Amino acid sequence: MAKLSSITLVHNITTDAENIYRDHVLSFFKEQGIQVHCVPVARKDSPVIPKEAALPDMVMVLGGDGTFLRAAGHFVEESVPIVGVNTGTLGFLTSIEAKQMLPYLQKLAAGQYSVDNRLMLTLRQLGPNAVQDETPKYALNDVVIKNQNPSQLCTLRLFINDTLVAVYDADGIILSTPTGTTAYTLAAGGPVISPEVEAISITPICPHSFTAKAVVVPADKMIRVESHPRNQSVIYAYDGHESGVLSAEDAIEVYAAPKPLKMVDFDEDNFYMLLHRKLDWSSNPRWKVRGL
Repeated sequence: MAKLSSITLVHNITTDAENIYRDHVLSFFKEQGIQVHCVPVARKDSPVIPKEAALPDMVMVLGGDGTFLRAAGHFVEESVPIVGVNTGTLGFLTSIEAKQMLPYLQKLAAGQYSVDNRLMLTLRQLGPNAVQDETPKYALNDVVIKNQNPSQLCTLRLFINDTLVAVYDADGIILSTPTGTTAYTLAAGGPVISPEVEAISITPICPHSFTAKAVVVPADKMIRVESHPRNQSVIYAYDGHESGVLSAEDAIEVYAAPKPLKMVDFDEDNFYMLLHRKLDWSSNPRWKVRGL
């Protein structure tokens, strides 16, 4: 990859309150002659991330997965590569750990990295009660439709390319990218899909039927979820951002975004090793006892 000349640093001031990691990043790139524009952000409901007049060569996120998701949706249209440094908790998307970031910063400065294309979803609300909003909504992880009252089921009709596929009585439905299958989808019993696969998973949340299982469809399918008239109030959210309410006869249409997210990758951090390192994937306690 070409060497960097400018970076936008999205800095979560909550997880790095004393600016220790921010100052380290700024100092390193200054020594390399790389210009850094720092953008501080706080809570999930803080204002949107302002953009520079000129696009940077890369966006670096200094925070957790939530901060990374916000930045991903904000910069995907510009096709700017994005990389995350984890100052949060699990940090599945932020592949660089803050306390071990120096060798990775050196690789970035030297252009020793690759860029993966990650499928993103976009959505729009349809129906007589739909709020007309021209602002694009992008999800790197998932779109969730569920009952606003957590103590009650809702009835949702699932269409794929205008074909009625299922009617779910459930807590809700998760529509996920491969990247997002290690998040809410995994917790709901859905499949884990490698990010190199162009697909969308559809996972009902606690369905009132043993035969209602997750479905995986090609990414070029148009998915529509309709709220049944019997529902009281159904809400929908994308990447954890509550977006709106579905009234009777309203629907959500979800499909692949026009552009993928450009996500920085390092050769040694492949997806399967990440599963093992972050989620302790398929580990057997007997192996640990034996030191394997």
